[in-house]
Amino acid sequence: MGDTYQILTSISIIIQIILFIAFIILIFLLSGYVKKLITKTDVLHDDISNFKIKLDPLIDDTIELVKKLNNISEKVEDNIDVLRKATDKIKTMADDIVEFKDRIQRQIEPPINDTIVFYTALIKGIRAFSERLKHYYPSKRTTKENILFDEDKKFDYDAEIRGEYDDINKELNEVRKKLEEMKKV
Repeated sequence: MGDTYQILTSISIIIQIILFIAFIILIFLLSGYVKKLITKTDVLHDDISNFKIKLDPLIDDTIELVKKLNNISEKVEDNIDVLRKATDKIKTMADDIVEFKDRIQRQIEPPINDTIVFYTALIKGIRAFSERLKHYYPSKRTTKENILFDEDKKFDYDAEIRGEYDDINKELNEVRKKLEEMKKV
């Protein structure tokens, strides 16, 4: 048993030495991989640092752009508010003008209509008067019908009523002119 024990001890020592050598080789290999990993990590760190250096101005420019966009949007909102107020004022003014026009129209229409009715009645009365006058003095008429309101035609009436007839004719011509002016409006 002593021999087997020694052989087993020797084998166990050899296995331990082989394991230690394998362990040392493994440590060297792992240290090489760790060095490569550290190198790659350093390169990655440098790349990230360079990226950060390049990214900082971009971030600053983006912040400036956002500030400018905010200022522009505020100015646009202010301008929209100003336009909205201006359109409200214009709308109010237009409503006031329409209301003013309607009020004036309501106030002016009755007197104008009354005046037109009055002048129309006056003309009809004068026409009836002149027709009646023509029937009283049939011999004094010319062959052509005398048209009322014409200043160019010469009428052949008795001396008594000629002055009155001329006055009526002048008034009728003035009324006709006023009516024509009112029709134009």
